[in-house]
Amino acid sequence: MTRPGPPPLPPWRPAFARLAEKYRQLGALRRARALGEPVPERQVFRALAAEFPGALHELDNLPLDEIDARRAALDAAVAGGPAAPWMEPMAAYHALMRAALYLKIRLSRLATSTPTSDEAEAAALASLAARASAHSGIDVDVAFARAVHAPPEGRLNRVVMAALAERSGLPPDALRQMLFPRRARRSEDPLE
Repeated sequence: MTRPGPPPLPPWRPAFARLAEKYRQLGALRRARALGEPVPERQVFRALAAEFPGALHELDNLPLDEIDARRAALDAAVAGGPAAPWMEPMAAYHALMRAALYLKIRLSRLATSTPTSDEAEAAALASLAARASAHSGIDVDVAFARAVHAPPEGRLNRVVMAALAERSGLPPDALRQMLFPRRARRSEDPLE
């Protein structure tokens, strides 16, 4: 009997419009900062991070021209153009990280209660994984929940990247570079 593999990446085209809006917001925030405008309320950043975990890393590290290029590419994809190779993995990254954060809070509560049996623990994890899937918009399973409960070196991002790599067939380092390329030094960024 062969073990089924991870679920493939779902069709993400409907999420591309939301990703385009994310990059619109990131571009506006970077431009405002460059112009010396006041820092927005914390709620602006919280809302952005809640829908798109990892977006604040992009805000701090992606060059502005890359932010603008991603927004334009997403707008074109929403209008029926081709999807760039990074688009589906980016949408999946945000969804997997939302699931991981959802699970992390609830798993800490589960750890404080004592399951009566292995079956009860497995049932609780399966229920949490199902709720995390519904919350995040991407299917996660008990194995993902267990990995979130004890992430390597305490880093949820490693769990998310490993799950994304398994689903996409791309190595984690390649995904990391594709999704979150490093920003040019400040002296090379015209808006710094």
